[in-house]
Amino acid sequence: MKRILTFIALATLAASCSDNKAQEKSLLDSITKAHEKVMVDDGMIMKNIMALKPYALAPATKDSATTYSKNLSNADDVMMDWMNKFNPDFAGKSHEETMAYLTSQKAQVLKVDSLINSAVSASNQYLTKIKTK
Repeated sequence: MKRILTFIALATLAASCSDNKAQEKSLLDSITKAHEKVMVDDGMIMKNIMALKPYALAPATKDSATTYSKNLSNADDVMMDWMNKFNPDFAGKSHEETMAYLTSQKAQVLKVDSLINSAVSASNQYLTKIKTK
């Protein structure tokens, strides 16, 4: 009887561990997906910075173009900072610590995404407006 109970306890423990790993992997996968989207948007940052350069040299549009360009650069810097600090090595960490870290990282990458979307959208609107004049 003790053997059966020991086996059941070990099986339950193994199942909960694999479930924990599945939760961690799922959350990490969602962060990776958000990061991949951010990287695509980073291409738009660079494209818009280059498109703003001529307007940043013209006296009539210099201030606005420079502001939009700085906003784009700031968004890119925030993204690079997040990427450099992100560490998916969870060796020696409990499931709770890992989940807390991943949850905070997901929130951060979503903020980065929002910042980039805002800067790209605003610069797109400005570029559309300035090109139609």
